[in-house]
Amino acid sequence: MKISRKTSLYGASRISVGDFSRIDDFTVISCGGEGRVDIGGYVHISTHCLVIAPLEVRLEDFSGISSGCRIFGGSDDYGGDFLTNPCIPARYRRCNAAPVVLGRHAVVGAGTTILYGVTLGECSAVGAMSLVVRDVPSGEIHAGIPARMIRQRSRKLLDLEREFRAELGG
Repeated sequence: MKISRKTSLYGASRISVGDFSRIDDFTVISCGGEGRVDIGGYVHISTHCLVIAPLEVRLEDFSGISSGCRIFGGSDDYGGDFLTNPCIPARYRRCNAAPVVLGRHAVVGAGTTILYGVTLGECSAVGAMSLVVRDVPSGEIHAGIPARMIRQRSRKLLDLEREFRAELGG
């Protein structure tokens, strides 16, 4: 595991990082309240990414996040019935939150934003500069604002993973 010294980890005791994973410069991972971030093995988080986890964010094995991506596991309620921002005591705020999951081999293109409650299925992909507001089913490629299905993604990578693991003796 390699975590850049220029990475900021808030709530570090609630962040787990698997073997052979890498987190690059200027990434911020923040666990608030009951938050937890679980990063599997062989996961890459590129530079200038943001992961906010008031509940749970899980990045499964072989998933990846390109430069400048943002994962928001929650958001203040902006409807006007509550105050907003983390400087305000919790009794005056309401945070809408739900887990975010990137399945095994899910990849996210540069500059993409993923909102709370979204699951990217196994072998899914999201194109650069997309806004993901709903689940991306396994094996699909989505892109756009909001992200929509573009086409199916090859699952050959699952065979390549088996071959890779066999090479390692596992």
